[in-house]
Amino acid sequence: MKTKRAFRYVGTPDPMSDKEAYHCEKYIKKNKHSLVRAGQYLVDVTALQALFHLDCWNCRTVHRETCCEGGQPYAVEEWQIPIMEGEIPSISAGLQDESERNHWLAHGVWDRNEPPGTIRMRHGNCLFYQENNGRYGCAIHAYAEQAGREVEPLKPFSCQLYPIDLIETGEGILLTAVTIETSSFSRWGTDYLEQFYCASPARRKLATHIDDKLFALDGYRPAYEWNLPLLRYILQEHAERIEGMLASSYQLER
Repeated sequence: MKTKRAFRYVGTPDPMSDKEAYHCEKYIKKNKHSLVRAGQYLVDVTALQALFHLDCWNCRTVHRETCCEGGQPYAVEEWQIPIMEGEIPSISAGLQDESERNHWLAHGVWDRNEPPGTIRMRHGNCLFYQENNGRYGCAIHAYAEQAGREVEPLKPFSCQLYPIDLIETGEGILLTAVTIETSSFSRWGTDYLEQFYCASPARRKLATHIDDKLFALDGYRPAYEWNLPLLRYILQEHAERIEGMLASSYQLER
């Protein structure tokens, strides 16, 4: 078995546990014949076909709390720290609560009691989880959309991935998505599958008390489709081939 150090989540210094690394290695061995090599990436075609509906603005409407509440996001890597720090005055300027703006500017965004790149919590949630015109979500994302900026350099990398995961294995980077089979080692764990409609069309189908327009059943699409710009960026010259393979595989499964 490889050492724990060979396995890590791409885009964050937060480590995988020994148990997660163990389950990841087992999964790769079990599914090695269905993983497609694309440069440094091991593409998990099966997992990337799993269905999701990222109706995020309506998440709080149908759930008591969203995935951005009640916890701390994965820390960012060193390269992203100065980028985020440079944008804080502009992002905070968009906050509706003046006292909240002042708090950001006075205390910064980092948790000084944790490793570098760890974002502070505020009222039990991620600091960036804020209200924007009656809707709750990421203040960074809202700022990027309103300012016409690319969100990728600004928003914590891990927060952009869901439902996809990128895991360095020592023999390549596993490009997968959170499913029942991968949840034992995915950075997303089991919470999404067990608690949120976005990751479970079966659970959504049973939720007849919810308005049909919220997390609509016809809105579920394969995991890879929710993050095509990122996949095209990281796969580079392999992107067209892999995207075609994923699309063909999905059509065959329908």
